[in-house]
Amino acid sequence: MNDLDIGMQSEISKFADDTKVMCPIRNTRDQQKLQQDLNELMTWTKKWQMKFNVNKCSVMHFGYANPKFKYKMGDRELQETEEEKDLGVYVNSSMKFGRQCAESVKKANRMIGIIKRNFTNFDRKVVLNLYKALVRPHLDYCVPVWKPYLRKDIQLLEGVQRRMTKIIHGMRNKTYEERLKELRLMTIEQRHLRQDMITFYNITQGRINMQVDNYVDILRESNTRGHNVEIRPPRVRLEVRRNSYFIRIWKAWNKLPQEAVTAQTLNKFKNSIAECGIFKGRGDLLSR
Repeated sequence: MNDLDIGMQSEISKFADDTKVMCPIRNTRDQQKLQQDLNELMTWTKKWQMKFNVNKCSVMHFGYANPKFKYKMGDRELQETEEEKDLGVYVNSSMKFGRQCAESVKKANRMIGIIKRNFTNFDRKVVLNLYKALVRPHLDYCVPVWKPYLRKDIQLLEGVQRRMTKIIHGMRNKTYEERLKELRLMTIEQRHLRQDMITFYNITQGRINMQVDNYVDILRESNTRGHNVEIRPPRVRLEVRRNSYFIRIWKAWNKLPQEAVTAQTLNKFKNSIAECGIFKGRGDLLSR
């Protein structure tokens, strides 16, 4: 599989037996380039006798002005799709993640139901351990990719934590804010913002194999009052683009202290952002 992308003009992503080919399409020349790459893939499969299951292959078009050309693999035309589940995340052609939010909440609520049916001890330590191990991971999985920005989706996710904290002995009659403060928990929205920061820190440190300069403009010699790894404010028009990962993080990232962005270890970074003002409010950052 290592030589699969040799000679490819388009960007290719490989994970186990899953392969994606991506290319910006503006005109017929771009369409021909992508079709040529698909032809190269078919030549590779014949050479190594590892055929693609073309019936499971499809094409997804992104963008309002996409000409939506047709493509073939071998002699079979690829079917168009509006939504696919990719490594556990529902992705659709509009790049909105309402279904992913709903599915995450459904799985998390299912786990809460299992806990309530099978446990009788609902003291703080037991419930928090169960919540962090069995429920919250469904809300955190790959969240930099699909982090919601619509208020209805944010509240949907927050409702899971509201429900879980309520079953702890002595917490039912307290407000959500009081429960978070007493349990030393962040809101889900704060937690997802924190995860955005951790992910970008790992990218800047080379721990995630991505070229950061391909996505944002880093002002490494900035003369502003902030730190020296600031992101140049991007100019965007569409709401979906504005809320995509590399665009939405710049304000929060630029507010981080110098000791955070230059931290030598991930733990030091987490400790540094724990006191940052962007995370103040309901709950706190002492919960991991």
